[in-house]
Amino acid sequence: MATISDVAKLAGVSVSTVSRIINNKPHVSPRKAALVADAMTKLGYSPLQAARQMRGSGSQTIAVTVPYITNPFFSELVAAIERTADERSYKTVIVQTFGQKSHELNALEFLKTNQVDAVIMCAIENDWDLIKQYSQYGLIGVCNEYVADPDVLMVHADQESGMYAGTKYLLNRGYRKLAFCTGQQDIRFNDNIEDLNSDRYRGYLRALREFDLEPSVEWQFTDVSTIADGQRVLQRIASMKDRPDAVIAGSDQVAAGIIAEAQTLQLKVPQELAVLGFDDQPLSQVVAQPLTTIHQPIHEIGDAIANMVADELEGDTIDTRQVIMPLSVVVRQSVA
Repeated sequence: MATISDVAKLAGVSVSTVSRIINNKPHVSPRKAALVADAMTKLGYSPLQAARQMRGSGSQTIAVTVPYITNPFFSELVAAIERTADERSYKTVIVQTFGQKSHELNALEFLKTNQVDAVIMCAIENDWDLIKQYSQYGLIGVCNEYVADPDVLMVHADQESGMYAGTKYLLNRGYRKLAFCTGQQDIRFNDNIEDLNSDRYRGYLRALREFDLEPSVEWQFTDVSTIADGQRVLQRIASMKDRPDAVIAGSDQVAAGIIAEAQTLQLKVPQELAVLGFDDQPLSQVVAQPLTTIHQPIHEIGDAIANMVADELEGDTIDTRQVIMPLSVVVRQSVA
């Protein structure tokens, strides 16, 4: 079934231009209007279907999907989205997917049944080709994650550059044996694909190779995302004969767990082991050894995607459909 993106592509115009035409907004040339009308006819895409897709169900409600609301990163992100949505007179419904594909599809069913006008996805479990099929029923935006689709509204941070900067900071401080943590089940790296996990690992590798170093499989830790996971990571490191001298945690939560366990094991941070966090959550400043970490502009990401989705629903022109925000290293005491 054809989507608004298909209409825009065939007509040679942007999705926002199609939106303006459907909503009878001014400042659209007769030529573009004719191209859009012709594309809709060829695709069998009716103005009524398009109007519902662009304007949503009229519920003034946006669904937001997250894996776990208890994760402080997603709590902050949702708070930012919800605050901006409220300012734009939209209600929000939070859907926890618990990392399960079926739960994510249940959230997308809200579009199909006209319960919400849009869905903002803060993490992605299913293949994008499957998710995209739901765009015929309403608007889908993506934040934090990203997909190879030029038409989708998307806001994310430059994960590769951020991880590169953090890794390079450690290397410049003299550390050479760098452990790497990820919340994923495995190291999913594809040098030809842009996604959050590949980009972080790509940044890590790029920095290492500038110093003629290669990653150690023994120092790669997967499926770690909580404070307890961080504690277990340090227990494993402590049992090694050849230990890393620094750990790049996938989150501040994991980093906090490493530092807590270091106190228990009487391992000195950063003298015996440096710890680099990720996200710059409030937690990073109150742990026993305040974290040097990679700052993510969480509030700015949430604010931007909420405004973009509201603009699209209201038929306003969106100059940039995809926004990439920079990351930066915040220096504290967990790295010497």
